[in-house]
Amino acid sequence: MSRKIPCIIVDDDETSRFILTNLVNKNEDLQFIKACSNAREARDVIENQDVELMLLDIEMPYENGVDMLTKLDKKPNVIFITSQTRHAIKAFEFDAIDYIVKPIDLERLNEAVEKAKRRIFGVPQEVVPDTNEEYMMIKKNRETHKFPYSSVDYIEGSSSYVTYSTTSGKITTTGILKQVEETLNPSVFVRIHRSFIVNLNKIDRISSQEVVIRNTELPLSRKYKKGVLEIFKNLSNKVYENSSN
Repeated sequence: MSRKIPCIIVDDDETSRFILTNLVNKNEDLQFIKACSNAREARDVIENQDVELMLLDIEMPYENGVDMLTKLDKKPNVIFITSQTRHAIKAFEFDAIDYIVKPIDLERLNEAVEKAKRRIFGVPQEVVPDTNEEYMMIKKNRETHKFPYSSVDYIEGSSSYVTYSTTSGKITTTGILKQVEETLNPSVFVRIHRSFIVNLNKIDRISSQEVVIRNTELPLSRKYKKGVLEIFKNLSNKVYENSSN
């Protein structure tokens, strides 16, 4: 059996703290440390104890949950628990494990904790299933090369050239990125910038301004950000549902 995950609750509402405390104590994977009523109290606990998971409300007076996270030097893994849906994009910016809208029940908390376990204990996560059966054809020097989707990390367009970043190196050919995009499976490849298309299955990290694949930072433009984050969220949820069946 895996060790328990040290956990705190941060919520200004007394009733919410009471409900969350009871739910946390019913989850055998969590080690309850403290229920904090404000960001300052939570910060003191985080600085002095080993906190690996924080159930965090966003809407709090004086200093909200987002401001608190921004100021923390040592950031625990976060599950946002809030009454508002409009902060979902912010959750992705902080690489939150999950985003739960109140009221919360034990089943929903347990689902989020399973995601936390996979991240904390290092169980590999994939965004979409492997797609070796799908491939793209890349023409270069009068030759046509067949590349499985799983071998292509991202595609970059520049003027009349297209560069494919693959697991075996980069290949540059003549072409237009938009035309390449039209030939790809949109459930696997998505545009993140006017110059970049990425393989969703290869994303290591995503924030409000960039997508990281194999330590390469790619720009995420404002035009595509909302759609990309929504796709990434939906695919992550599908993977979790499949793994729990």
